[in-house]
Amino acid sequence: MISIIGGKLKGHKLNSIKINSVRPTQAKIRKSIMDIIYDFENKTVLDLYSGFGTLGIECLSRGAKSVDFIEKNYKVIKVLRQNVDSLGLHTHCSIFKSCVFDFLNTSNSKYDIIFADPPYETCDFTMILSEVKNKLNPGGVFCFESNKLGSVIDEAVRVKIYGDTQITFWENKI
Repeated sequence: MISIIGGKLKGHKLNSIKINSVRPTQAKIRKSIMDIIYDFENKTVLDLYSGFGTLGIECLSRGAKSVDFIEKNYKVIKVLRQNVDSLGLHTHCSIFKSCVFDFLNTSNSKYDIIFADPPYETCDFTMILSEVKNKLNPGGVFCFESNKLGSVIDEAVRVKIYGDTQITFWENKI
């Protein structure tokens, strides 16, 4: 079972189901991501490929103002909605059943923090960065989880590697 690791909801359990397309971010990697970003107070968050909502809920637990969850699998959305409702977070978030790129191309919203944790091998950092750049507020952070790519991407602000997982951070310095 997945547990929230920090903030006011620390220790609360999240529901999940076994499904091949969803790979929740491991607790030690989530902790590292949260420690690196560290300031969530009143931030707006976009959680792409949100799965069961682990990253977005972690942000709400740490004071984020709102989270938009983007997920296309109906079964996964049902579990995500259960997690949001059981923690009383429904007034602070929206859940969109959508392909990530469709959402990015039609939404006019801007965010302070954007997470993308796509199924490995389906999407690369450069491809999604080109789509999220204009969705980040100035000073906003984009965090991308992938399999270890073996090289540092030129546009990355910071890259952290945990076993076979690579976390790439990019900041909108505009």
